[in-house]
Amino acid sequence: LLACASVAVAAGGMDVSLSGHTIEAQYAANAGSAQTTLGGLYNDDNKNWFVQGGLLASGETETGGSRLDAGLGGKLYAVHVSGKDLLALGLGGQVRWFPGNHSVGIGGHAFFAPSVVTFVDGEKFWDLGLRVEVELVRNSTLYAGYRWVKAELTNHTSPYVDKGAHVGIRIDF
Repeated sequence: LLACASVAVAAGGMDVSLSGHTIEAQYAANAGSAQTTLGGLYNDDNKNWFVQGGLLASGETETGGSRLDAGLGGKLYAVHVSGKDLLALGLGGQVRWFPGNHSVGIGGHAFFAPSVVTFVDGEKFWDLGLRVEVELVRNSTLYAGYRWVKAELTNHTSPYVDKGAHVGIRIDF
């Protein structure tokens, strides 16, 4: 019961989101300019799930008076969807932008694994998400977002592991 996209700029962080049938949680730890993640997602409506571990080059900068957190790298996914299993190495990134360094920002992530790095019953895998965030106090964020987690399988179907709106919290420590 873990995962979501999270860009932590402190020593670490926890990100948890919920929808009507899904929980996603992710723990992130930083070491210099690298970030490691461990997380997962479980949808009790269709019994789909994934677990992931990732390594990203990440950082924070201020540009034009706005705060920007970003990371690029990869995540290794183990996925169960529609009764099938797959392993995938998704490459991509994540970003959070707070215009004018205010407390309201937008964020997103995109990781894709083509057929050359998707195995077992899988052909391709996508993990995509967008969200609007409100930093309630320093290092504590409330957000609402939408996620698309989809697999293309060897049986020529393309089921969603999860798709839909969610709300969550993120705490950096």
